[in-house]
Amino acid sequence: MLDVAIDAAKQAGELALKYFKSQPKVSYKADKSPVTIADLETEKLIRRIINRKFPDHGIIGEELPPVNPKADYQWVIDPIDGTRDFIRRIPFWANYIAVLKNNKPIMGVIFLPILGDMITSQKGNGTFLNDQKVHVSKTKKLEEAYISHGQIKRFVSIGKKNQLLNLAIIVRSSRNYGNFGLKLLLEGKIDAVLEAGGGFHDFAAPKIIVEEAGGKFSDFSGKNLLTSGNGIWTNKLLHNQVLKILNSR
Repeated sequence: MLDVAIDAAKQAGELALKYFKSQPKVSYKADKSPVTIADLETEKLIRRIINRKFPDHGIIGEELPPVNPKADYQWVIDPIDGTRDFIRRIPFWANYIAVLKNNKPIMGVIFLPILGDMITSQKGNGTFLNDQKVHVSKTKKLEEAYISHGQIKRFVSIGKKNQLLNLAIIVRSSRNYGNFGLKLLLEGKIDAVLEAGGGFHDFAAPKIIVEEAGGKFSDFSGKNLLTSGNGIWTNKLLHNQVLKILNSR
């Protein structure tokens, strides 16, 4: 399955790059999030590749209806994670593919086409960046940590503005690295990534990829859920410290 996911991610990335250079027309979904023909066509391409090899597997994608929802194996697709960056020709976007068995992630692939970086992970086998095994940092003190966070207005919308500000004041550096943040976390260059908005398709691949690199994932309440609409990925050593601040009053 990993070979199929890698092939699908590469082909999707190559197709998305063609649209990236031409600035496709943008439309907006019911939740006001942007979508382009690039999102739709890359998801269709990934689905075709999966269906050829695994016609009995289920598929859950961001842009199109689910297929075989009762299948034991479910492929979770975010064809272009970071569409807002994509439409402004900012390179912080990626192709996400995960596989769940009985609702638990067993494999994840993230392709960063602009960098040509392929991140892969399988349950129990670790995480690899361009075939080199990677591991999260060993930073133990929050005051020495570097973090990446998502859109501030999303933190505001769920009542976490002050908590994010407090965290940013404590840590050594806080920035929004977009999809590059996960890569930096896996390389041990930063220590935590926080997202206050997102869906199942946004979190499935990053969850297993970070965990297999020695890190930890949870939602803002500390639960190991992909459906809460928010998530934290850390080097594990700092996880409880970050959670404590996010849940302070």
